[in-house]
Amino acid sequence: MILKKKYIITFITLLIISIIIKTNNSENLYFPIKNVTSSELINVNKDDISEAVKYLYSKSFFDIDLNYLKNKLEKIEWVRKINVRRSYPNEIIIDIEEHTPILIWNNKMYINTYGEKFNVSKIDKNIPILISDESRINEVFTYFELFNDKLSSRKLDFKITKIVENEIRSLTISLSSGINIQLGSKDVNHKITLFFEIYKSLNTRDLDKIRYIDMRYSNGFSVGWN
Repeated sequence: MILKKKYIITFITLLIISIIIKTNNSENLYFPIKNVTSSELINVNKDDISEAVKYLYSKSFFDIDLNYLKNKLEKIEWVRKINVRRSYPNEIIIDIEEHTPILIWNNKMYINTYGEKFNVSKIDKNIPILISDESRINEVFTYFELFNDKLSSRKLDFKITKIVENEIRSLTISLSSGINIQLGSKDVNHKITLFFEIYKSLNTRDLDKIRYIDMRYSNGFSVGWN
């Protein structure tokens, strides 16, 4: 009788193992993943995404480790943030936020719209350059944003090509019009606002002749001519 019971227990155990193995076989999955959709991509390589989601091929809808997949996807170039979620009964939705580069920091890394630096294998040089000490990126990025906001609000037809803070924290902004604005290290926000007031008062016929505007003075400015 005892042997018979052991036989029955052994048989049931083997049957359960067999069912588990069969269930885990990718060709016999219950609730297999049939659709994977993602955001539209600009810079992220679609082949890299496809390689990462191969993980899903052997998983059922309820068997996916979403954090594992999220971590794999966030290691891909140009990916800033990932959200992965299930959509019943058989779809996985991947929301991808890409880095949007707006500056090149020290000619070796990008800075995105949040002021975060990030690295990619190839840098396109057709955006403004920011030169600064690493510890000063946030401050100089804030100056860049302030200047750009004032450019946009006034609908002026030039843009920043380079923003440089040197070792003594003196700031210079170079414009596509050919003018360099020397702002110094003190009261920079105020001097940026003052620059636009000065620029508004300049004779438009003279703008092409200006090489720099030096605003490092406490009570005025000077103009250097070509």
